[in-house]
Amino acid sequence: MLSLTLFALAAPQIRIVAEPPASVAAAEAGIDVFVMNEGDAPVQTVPPAELAVTSADGVALRIVPAEPMAVTVAAGGFRTIRYRTSVVPVVAAAPVPADVPARRGETRVATATGTTSGFLDRFEPHEPVYGAFGFGSDGAKLQYSLAFRPFDGAGALDGVRLAWTQTMFWAIDEPSGPFRSTNYSPEVYYQRSIGERVTAAVGYAHDSNGRGPIGSIDVNRVYLGGSYAVPVGGGWSVELSPRLWTYVGTGYRDLDRYWGNASLGAAIGQVDGLRVEASLRNPTGDRRAAELYASYPLVRLGGGTGIYLFGQGFAGYGEAIDDFRRRSSSARIGVAFTR
Repeated sequence: MLSLTLFALAAPQIRIVAEPPASVAAAEAGIDVFVMNEGDAPVQTVPPAELAVTSADGVALRIVPAEPMAVTVAAGGFRTIRYRTSVVPVVAAAPVPADVPARRGETRVATATGTTSGFLDRFEPHEPVYGAFGFGSDGAKLQYSLAFRPFDGAGALDGVRLAWTQTMFWAIDEPSGPFRSTNYSPEVYYQRSIGERVTAAVGYAHDSNGRGPIGSIDVNRVYLGGSYAVPVGGGWSVELSPRLWTYVGTGYRDLDRYWGNASLGAAIGQVDGLRVEASLRNPTGDRRAAELYASYPLVRLGGGTGIYLFGQGFAGYGEAIDDFRRRSSSARIGVAFTR
């Protein structure tokens, strides 16, 4: 008979008992976890977001609730919660002393081309990831953006971020459908929360059209930015995100006259609901640029679709770095994967 794995929650009368699975495959199918109330009064509690168990064949696993929720457990009673795992470890983990913080391992996924792996919990959204499509010469705009925490949980280095944003302009109105321009934007920055409402960052950003000596446009900036978020009730919040920068190095021609030295962002949104965000670049200059985003989670419309209905509009100078001297406007609609 399998032995049970016992965990204690913050409340002294609550105990978590997990029945170890027979194998990794059994864990993927689901594990029963019992929330036991050893006290003499009902208790409402939220089960742990993650537990560590060892299968009967000796494989260490991390399991998470199938449906995270608060539960009320009667005095002297118990509740059963279904946990599962989608993480397949390479080897069984060695026992960790109680005074050593748990480290999160790599995530492994079996695919048709073989097993892939990575420290996926260290990635986070950066700029919105989306594909939006317009009419006529507006074409399509595709953007991919992620940030990575290389030193997650490593004290002062925890705030270091490496980010990559790539924005592509696709001329779907032309017969061959060429990509007329691409912006490449790698960044490295240091980010810290200041209190509950303010997050500040200082960093370096490089923006380029990715071309060689002929036709190359690139710019290097050192920036200081932050965001200030204020809850306004009902799950809604308002955010302000100013940023200041200076140019370093050469190669950017007269782009500084169009981009200026500052931008201001503002957003209002609801958790799991509508979000509207706007940004204004070079707000005090003559050559401004404004961009507007609106998004809404399709899961709110029924079903389990984990994407957003997305709209994007632009007016001003330099939507693409190749066209930084040209004033234009565009409007597109599509889907986003982060916002």
